[in-house]
Amino acid sequence: MEGPPPPQDESIPTLVTRLIDEGEEFVRAELRLYRARVLSRVDEARNAIILAVIAFSLAQAVLVAALVGLLIVLRPLLGPGGATGVVIVLGLALAGLLGFMAWRQLLKATEIKEKDSRK
Repeated sequence: MEGPPPPQDESIPTLVTRLIDEGEEFVRAELRLYRARVLSRVDEARNAIILAVIAFSLAQAVLVAALVGLLIVLRPLLGPGGATGVVIVLGLALAGLLGFMAWRQLLKATEIKEKDSRK
């Protein structure tokens, strides 16, 4: 089905102006479509994001409790200062190792390659 043919008396500037206007309308419609898709996906993922934040917070609390428990267990063997020192050194070593691993993965993920092989 074709629309009505354009009038023959329209000038080229009028046609170009109409083309630009229709192009802008098309781009705006596409942007609205993509925005709706993104918001739909975010809405679908909202509960998963909330659960992940709660799980992360709980894991962090458990980690603090484990460090305090390790401190309590080591205190009779090493004394308060020694136990605190061991827990601090082990905690910082683990944090450093995890940070180093994260940094290497970030560098790998952001590496600029000549040709993308992830097609």
